[in-house]
Formats: sequence, structure tokens, C-alpha cells
Amino acid sequence: MSALSAFIRWAAIGAVASAILLWAQSEAVGGVEGLLQVGETSDVRPLIESELGTIPLAPGPGHDGQIYYAIALDLSGEEVGPLLDHAGYRYRRILYPLLASGIGLLEGTPLLIGMIVVTIVSAAVATGATAYLATRVGISEWAALAVLLNPGMWLSIRLLTSDTLALALMTVGLMALGARATLPAAGFALSTLAKDVFVVTPIGLGVGRGRRRWGLGGFSLLVLLAWMTWLTVTLGDGFTGRGNLALPFMGIIDGSANWPNLDAEEMVYLGFGLVTVLAGLVIGIGRSSWLRWPILGWTGLALISSNWVWDFGNNAARAFAPLAVLIVLSFGREALPISDAPQAMAVTADSSGSVDP
Repeated sequence: MSALSAFIRWAAIGAVASAILLWAQSEAVGGVEGLLQVGETSDVRPLIESELGTIPLAPGPGHDGQIYYAIALDLSGEEVGPLLDHAGYRYRRILYPLLASGIGLLEGTPLLIGMIVVTIVSAAVATGATAYLATRVGISEWAALAVLLNPGMWLSIRLLTSDTLALALMTVGLMALGARATLPAAGFALSTLAKDVFVVTPIGLGVGRGRRRWGLGGFSLLVLLAWMTWLTVTLGDGFTGRGNLALPFMGIIDGSANWPNLDAEEMVYLGFGLVTVLAGLVIGIGRSSWLRWPILGWTGLALISSNWVWDFGNNAARAFAPLAVLIVLSFGREALPISDAPQAMAVTADSSGSVDP
């Protein structure tokens, strides 16, 4: 069965599953507008209500969907920037609002629909691409369940955040390995403009002595640094970590003080995050594979993430959802090549079945 047919089949499944998930979420939050999770005390609430009218509100400050909607209304940040905490940090993830707004053309309800469409398409691409990659590296296309059954992905879809788009573009970058180097480099660079921490994947792939490998990580990093510099000049705080980083393990240790207060759903998300990171650490250290260094990169990021990430399960599950996908794909018996021109699959498996390209 061809990799392309696996992509098409699982992309359709991903689209249907994400649409059902969004429909169920909208029913639970009082309507489609509730998907934005606009907070009762949010600074962007008046702006969003001026676009959508009376909308369902979330307790307190709300969630990130409202931020992406507000950014999409003002891509330059001149008006919305002052309303946001760490505007430069928020605008680093510009690609999702840029696409959802049709490059600034959509407002009001059409903009909200645009966010939903981009999310569904992204979920479809991420699911289909994972099935495609699994087939290419010699494992079952059912590896696509690493996306479909991923609690972090469920959250990203339900909350209309950029994680879904970033994962889709990351998997597109992986699909393009073996084509001309500009194609995977572009996919990875775009994923970092959807969510900056996704630069970890191309940098991890770039570990090695070949110039083609350096180009993957280097191009994505240069694009991200250029955008961060521009944001620093225009909005300020383009390079801020916004309190998301800490000394190794300290974020998990500090965050554990809040875990007894979490409800059952949050504990499921937290458990997923912890198990995924532990698996990444064990597999990254103990097994040589074509995705070893990206896996270790994401695991390292988890270990230096602050309690802002680890206090609540939903943050950890979303932040490290890509790690679960990389772990599953790392069990492939074959490695995707990194080249300047299309070529056949490179197979360098050792006697234990692991791969070190």
C-alpha cells in the first residue's frame, strides 16, 4: 500500500475527527464563539466583542484562542500589542493568525471560521503526514494514532492554538526529507513561525557533520531570529522567554506542588506529558535512530521548562505533544535521507534494527 494513499486516508480521518472534536467543544462552551475562550477579565474582550457581539465567556483571563484572534485582527501589533502581556512573545507565533485571517483580510465571524478551517486542515495534514512517514520508514501507518490519540493535540484543536499548525508543518518538513533541501528547510522554518519552540526539530536533525544537515537547523534558526529581531524593534520583548524556562528539573519539582489540586482530566494530561518526556529520555539515550537528536532536543526542552509549563497538565500535554509523534516514528527500520536532490531511501540499520543515518 503506497505512502500517498496512507496520507490521503488518514488525512481524511484526521479532518473528520478534528471537526467532530470542535463541534463537541462548541456545544460544551455555548457556541462557536466560545471556542475562543475569551476571559471575563481579558484585556482583549472588548475588542473581540466589538467584532462578534455577545459571546460566551470563560472564567478569569481565558485562554490562548482569544489571543490569536486578536492578533489576526491587527497583524502589525500597533493596536493589539499594548493589550497583551509580552506582545513580542505573542507575536512570535504569527503564522496561525496570518493564515486564518487570509493575510489580514478577514474579520468578525469569517475570521473565526478561518481559525477553525486552518485548525482542521492542520490536523488532517499532521495525521496524514505521520501515516505517510510511517509507511516510508517501514512501520505501520497506524502510527498516525500518535496524532489522533494525542491528548496534547486534542487540547490544541479544542482551544484553537497554533500547536496544530506547527505540528502539521513539522511533519511536512519530515515528509520532504530526501527532496531538495530547500523544501524541508521551508517546512521547518514555517513551523517555527507557527510556534517558535518547533525549531528544536530541525536543529536536532541538523546534528552531524554534513552541510545539508546544518542547513535544516540553520535556516529555521535564522528565520526565527530575524523575526524575533523585528519584533524587538517594533513591539519589544521579541526574545523574551516569558518565564517558561528554568534550571533543569526545577520546573517539574516546583510544578509538583500544584499537582494535588488538579482534577482528573488535568491529571490525565499531566500523566501524558510526564510519560512522554520520560519515554523520550529513555529512547533518546538508549536507542540510536534517525530522530534521536530531535527527541533528545524536545526532552531537554521539557527538563528546562519552568513550573509555568508543569503546574497544569494541559500546558505540558500541548507543549510536548510533538515528542510523542517523533518517538513513534523513530522506531522505523529505515531513515529518511537529507539531500539536495531526490534520491532513494537510505537504509543504515544495524543488527539490532536501530538506525544511525
